[in-house]
Amino acid sequence: MNNLALTAALATAPTSAFNELHERPRFWFPLLLVLFSVVGVVFWYFGAVDIDWYKDTVLANTPDFRELDEEKRAAIMGMMTATTLKWASVVNVLIFVSVIYLLQALYLLLVARLTKLPQGYKHWFSFVCWSELPALLGAVIAAIMLFLSDTPQISPGAIAPLSLNELVFHVPVDGKGFTLLTTLGIPNFLAWALMIIGMHTWSKRSSVFSAAVILLPLAAIYGCWAFFSFR
Repeated sequence: MNNLALTAALATAPTSAFNELHERPRFWFPLLLVLFSVVGVVFWYFGAVDIDWYKDTVLANTPDFRELDEEKRAAIMGMMTATTLKWASVVNVLIFVSVIYLLQALYLLLVARLTKLPQGYKHWFSFVCWSELPALLGAVIAAIMLFLSDTPQISPGAIAPLSLNELVFHVPVDGKGFTLLTTLGIPNFLAWALMIIGMHTWSKRSSVFSAAVILLPLAAIYGCWAFFSFR
């Protein structure tokens, strides 16, 4: 399969897609596609949003910012221009996504070594990059929302339209759990479902084994995050 056919197969026949990846692991196409789409949305957002409104409404209401003394808050507000916010956010996205993918692949490699699976790091990095393609869905919908927006006072939730916060909870930026609930959403759940299918396909083990490998560390990470976010 070529990359486009493999992308379609992930949505329609994920088992055959993972069989193809097992034979021919590759990762540049999905990795760059996700990075460019997410970076593009972030770049667009900070180019379209009313920066003064953003600073007064979003930055000024974040808990960490409010804990600073008045002099530091004023200094930070002065440095936060549209260009600064735009490029800082782009760099953060590039680093965050790349590091998360690398760590996920490392974890899966360790599991493979412990459970006598033959796949190497390239296989698992490819596995992660392709499994995370549902992030494109969120990026596409975010782009549509930005295009249709008729005001420059655009909520940060516009770039995470499929998050639990936007769909269900609607916690304000200074509310408990805002970051967690804005991070978690439908693209995450779709990616984890693909990973379970992929693990089942590659390991030839049970669905319970595959789900445990993928979900247990996620439950631990997000459980700890939730504990500190909502306490």
